[in-house]
Amino acid sequence: MTAPDASPKTRRGVRSIAIRGVVALLAVAAVAAAGLVAQRRASETMGEPAVVVGLSGWLGTLAAKAGLAARDLAAATDEGPRGEARIRLAVVLDEMAQQRQRLSRRASIPADIQGLLDNFLSAGRALVDNEAAEIADRPAYRTVMDLGPERLPAALDRLAARNESEGRARAEILMQIQIATGAGILVVLVLAIAWIAPAIRRASVEVATLEEEAARLTVGSAAADASRRDLSQFLLRLEQTLAAAVKTVVGLSDVLALGAAGPLNDKQREYAQRIRADGQRLAQLLEDVHDLALIDAGQLKLDEKTIDLGPFIAQALDQMRVQADRNKISLMHSLPVDMPRLSADPGRLRQMMRRLIDLAIRTGESGGQVHVRVAREPAGGLALSVEAASQGFGHPDAEVALSRPEGPGGASALTLPLVKALAERHGGRMSVGPAPGRGSVATLHFPPMRTIAA
Repeated sequence: MTAPDASPKTRRGVRSIAIRGVVALLAVAAVAAAGLVAQRRASETMGEPAVVVGLSGWLGTLAAKAGLAARDLAAATDEGPRGEARIRLAVVLDEMAQQRQRLSRRASIPADIQGLLDNFLSAGRALVDNEAAEIADRPAYRTVMDLGPERLPAALDRLAARNESEGRARAEILMQIQIATGAGILVVLVLAIAWIAPAIRRASVEVATLEEEAARLTVGSAAADASRRDLSQFLLRLEQTLAAAVKTVVGLSDVLALGAAGPLNDKQREYAQRIRADGQRLAQLLEDVHDLALIDAGQLKLDEKTIDLGPFIAQALDQMRVQADRNKISLMHSLPVDMPRLSADPGRLRQMMRRLIDLAIRTGESGGQVHVRVAREPAGGLALSVEAASQGFGHPDAEVALSRPEGPGGASALTLPLVKALAERHGGRMSVGPAPGRGSVATLHFPPMRTIAA
């Protein structure tokens, strides 16, 4: 008797799950795209109120500075101070003319303020061109002193206040659009899960029935392999669907947390930051699931290149330094003088190092160290180790640390199994063990065929 193959019903169920996952992804993408289009159109019609407020305030400040320069020019009795005051007034007037042009391109300046600016600039330039010693009784001086200290700045302040009020109203509209987009994505996700869940349950029942029948017939390996391949493909598609949704939610939380759509109170900012942190952890977990599924399905391909480990390790540590400084962890590395180069996939090697260093940082104590070392092995291979001053790499028994279901220190339970699988994909292996003191160390062992003499 032969083992039963995956039934047409099972294959239809898997295809149904895949189709529903794609439809759910398209729905999430449509909602996100609609939200982005609405935000873009709103932004295009709203202009730049914040820029207008800043330019108006700066013009008022420049007008006051011009008034002070004119006063110094009138009060100067010697040619030296008079020349310095004239130059200072000319520089301020040129700056005012430039800022006025920038303001005109971004907002409609009322006619009364335009008139005040014209009179002020004309009178100021007349004072600059007038080389007479006595200017206090000149009409140009009286115009500058009448407008500069108070009238012109007050008029510009009114323009700034009007645009600031418009800016708050427009920011509220953008915030409402973003909240509506986020709510729409969440609703679509909930509906998609409710839609996909029955198909998953039916497929699970079919797979379980198939496995039972295969076990009863004693030759069930072919059916199990087929089901495993189907489920691996399903996991890959489902991960892609969920990853796209998670990235959208993280992006929206970034917009809210940074205040790009308007000011938030402390509680709202805390919620947005918490959503972002949880979303990033979920995104990393989905990425690990995706990579493990690729490895399990034999679909992970390596883009191998010759790597100079010195600059490569220095760059990897620099990328982790912000996180290490935040946790008050020191990052160090030690390299041999005659260190060979390594033939490996740079992206996957960087992924392995970042996962191990991240785990060591997050489980370390304040004031601790993370030490990256490279050493030659007796057989000619290369050992790249990450040493933590804590039990960040888990149980002293390597087999337990690499297979236990819970993640050490709250870390992803897939970190060490994923790094181990990537190392084996390079023809090497991974080991974990104790380090001096209360520390632990994880080591990537690469075979001699991957080392290249420097």
